Amino acid sequence: MSDEPQWRENVDAEEKDPTARRLILTPASTIRLRRVRWLWDTTPEDAPPTSHGRIPLNSLAIAAGGPGLGKSQFAVWLTARITTGTLPGEMYGKPRGVIYAATEDSWSYTIAPRLVAAGANMGLVFRVDVKDDEEMHARLTLPKDISLMGKAAEEYSVGLLVADPLLSMIDASINDYRAAEVRSALEPLVAAADRHDFTILGLAHFTKAGGNDPLSRIAGSGAFGQLIRSLIAFAKQESEEGEEEFVMSLEKNNLGRVGLPSHSYEIQPVTVDTDEGPTYVSRFVLGPESTTSVRDVMRAETNGESSGSSSEVAEWLQGWLTDLGGSDEAREIKKAAKKETFSESAVDRAKKKLGIRSKQQGFGRDRTSHWYLPEAWERDVVASLPRTG
Repeated sequence: MSDEPQWRENVDAEEKDPTARRLILTPASTIRLRRVRWLWDTTPEDAPPTSHGRIPLNSLAIAAGGPGLGKSQFAVWLTARITTGTLPGEMYGKPRGVIYAATEDSWSYTIAPRLVAAGANMGLVFRVDVKDDEEMHARLTLPKDISLMGKAAEEYSVGLLVADPLLSMIDASINDYRAAEVRSALEPLVAAADRHDFTILGLAHFTKAGGNDPLSRIAGSGAFGQLIRSLIAFAKQESEEGEEEFVMSLEKNNLGRVGLPSHSYEIQPVTVDTDEGPTYVSRFVLGPESTTSVRDVMRAETNGESSGSSSEVAEWLQGWLTDLGGSDEAREIKKAAKKETFSESAVDRAKKKLGIRSKQQGFGRDRTSHWYLPEAWERDVVASLPRTG
């Protein structure tokens, strides 16, 4: 028996047939360690470096939520900051191009005016069209156009690809509810992003099914949730004053910390001048940190099977406040309503219906909100105001 190691036979086989299928084992000790770099990093000055990274560079991130929550406006906001070098992260001070692939909105009426309203460098934002002599109405398609996308990203120094929505970019022959087929379309795109130095932000819708987990609510195959490195989720709730409050949370962060603070945000109306006169669009405005997460909003929407009829909840709320002299602390009211299996949204609607007013009291952590029936508001709040003249 020969003393030559068995692996020698594999080497000989490779020399005889270089195309033969074989295994290559690489010792972990030879692999270079690298730090994660972040496209968007909100780390405060007093925190460890990059500890609040939200979207990793050269990866696939998804922005998801229900309709009308400002996902597209957020994508435009991100685009504006990348093209002007003002996004906190690795690209800060280094403006890069953005390929904006959108299939649902008009460039002339919606996307371009929104970009102007957000302050984007318009010379660095690129609409993408496909020219194909064999296909009259060709559009950007995954995985067919991935190689072309990579070359274009390098040629135009692109730092971000926005896919709005991501599902519309996937070849129509692919069943987007089959994990294996979705992977065949997206894995090459993620590899191209790493190879050609750009990040992908895909926009997606939430389904009604899936409970309180934002990741399981992304429309399409579960492969979307498995392939992405970051999920930014959007939700809306009604404040104690009966106004709409928007909240944005980082609900998945494979390469960084989970549990980062959520943020409130606004969708503001903006007037943009055109050659044909003014046009009206909206823009995303990032607000302060919020103690409420998207998951919290979803949980509040699904907790308690009985939301109660409008008149039933209003009658209960009026009776509760009347028994307490016309006012009570908001959190005590909602705690009592929960015991009655009334949802928070149902109580908020009843509050609006009864004309109940609210007043903030205290400061900092001691700050509370109190609700007043109209007559109690006049008696306890208005009457206490100093008279002038």
